Amino acid sequence: MKNNPIGIFDSGIGGLTVLEKIYELLPNEKYIYLADHENCPYGTKKEEEIKRIVTKNAKFLEIMGAKCIVIACNTASLFASDIRKSVKIPVISVIEPACKKACEVSKNGRIGVIATQMTIKKESYQKRILCDSKVPFGVPCSEFVDYIENDFDNHELGKKIVKEKLNDLSKENIDTLIYGCTHFSLLEDKIKEILGDINYIDCGSPTSILLKELLEKEDLLSENKNGSIKIYTTGEKVELEKKIHEAAGEVFNINSPKQLGVILFEKLG
Repeated sequence: MKNNPIGIFDSGIGGLTVLEKIYELLPNEKYIYLADHENCPYGTKKEEEIKRIVTKNAKFLEIMGAKCIVIACNTASLFASDIRKSVKIPVISVIEPACKKACEVSKNGRIGVIATQMTIKKESYQKRILCDSKVPFGVPCSEFVDYIENDFDNHELGKKIVKEKLNDLSKENIDTLIYGCTHFSLLEDKIKEILGDINYIDCGSPTSILLKELLEKEDLLSENKNGSIKIYTTGEKVELEKKIHEAAGEVFNINSPKQLGVILFEKLG
């Protein structure tokens, strides 16, 4: 079990920002990453539909031999309890570690959260920040996901969308911003133009630390000498490769055509 892969999933390529940080900390692990482009974006869907989709993704990773699962998607993390009930392996989400880190580094207690409509609506970040006696400012930015997944090479459009969504937040004197969607750190250069020199909290770094602690506690750290990454998609393989090159800037081992993902999901259905 120790040498089994770590399963990670997201609605698209955003979760690669989490995988990148995890791989830096745990380079000897094997990884299975699922980009669920068939159902992207999650944040604008109804709750029952999201729950069905994300539990199916978790079961897929468990069947593929994952020793644990990282929900590398904030919207999917809202349903972490449902996912944990659907599988028999450990599951961690990105919300708790990102909130903890943001509350630790904020000096003035004014913390911004940008996320999908569903994540902001459920107030998962806002409630945790309030419990830490900080003041949260939530902004729904589902449009960012659509832009990253479909128009990432159009830089002027990206600047326009970011400015429109964050202009009001720039007036709130926040000193810390949480990327409440794993896609959003890919827009950091554009976001910094609006919000300036503040603390930027991505989900990847704090989640990687939590994952390592979990693996140590459960005696699941790999004994492999070299790690590996396999990426699956429920969309088109060629499109995924293109998105990775455009947005993530890394070359991964694309291991599965669309048909394999769809067949496995149908069997799980």
